[in-house]
Amino acid sequence: MLRRLILPILIGLALGVGIGLFAGWYAWPVNFTDAPPSILAPGWKDEAIWMTAQAFAYDGDLEASAGRLAPIFGNDLGPIILDRAERAIEAGYPPIEIARIGRLAAAFGSRSIRVDAYLAQVP
Repeated sequence: MLRRLILPILIGLALGVGIGLFAGWYAWPVNFTDAPPSILAPGWKDEAIWMTAQAFAYDGDLEASAGRLAPIFGNDLGPIILDRAERAIEAGYPPIEIARIGRLAAAFGSRSIRVDAYLAQVP
């Protein structure tokens, strides 16, 4: 009895998956257009800050850094970047990463004693 049920269940499962994939990928795919950067997931927002801090450490262009982050966070960037540096300290990130994020926050006018300690450690 059980053997007679397994084959139809497997066939039905395979057909369901196949039809679902066809419908999702070809018949009615999801198209995102004109999505604002501000709807990024928090992890990707943190990644944007980290990449901008890396670029700022390389070229020192504060205007370009603001242009990269303003569409995501708005215009008051200093406190947001400083908060990311504080969270990096709590998470145990390497000092060089904390220093780069801290330097970017300081360039935007936000500083804290905890982050400043990392700025002095790493050239």
